[in-house]
Amino acid sequence: MSGSVWGRLSNGSFYHDFFQWMMYLTNTVQAELMIYFYPDKHTTNKLVVDDIIQVQEERITEMLALLDNELSQRAFISGDNISVCDHFLFMLCIWADELKKPPLAFKHLAQHLKNLAKREAIIKVCERENLSLADYQ
Repeated sequence: MSGSVWGRLSNGSFYHDFFQWMMYLTNTVQAELMIYFYPDKHTTNKLVVDDIIQVQEERITEMLALLDNELSQRAFISGDNISVCDHFLFMLCIWADELKKPPLAFKHLAQHLKNLAKREAIIKVCERENLSLADYQ
């Protein structure tokens, strides 16, 4: 079992880092992106929708900066090996590509995304979803 993914997850820091980053991406970054994209679902006062969008963009940009800093210290978001966290991060960054400071504006995050965009799994999913990877070349 030690050669399997579950064996690697059950010992060492990869287990900790994997779940830490997966929870951060799903419960924080994705959650904040959902508020950014659907601000009208978070207020009954339509006059504050633009304010919600602005605040969310600032929050998401701070999160991208944190991710960029982490990627300056390691090859993949949860350590030395690619994981589902990296693929999930790629998806979230595609969602965020219209921000004033998009993910590709961050040095280490941009390099990480460009490297991921060369992987067969990413290429196939983007083809299936009709998403262009031109920005990641």
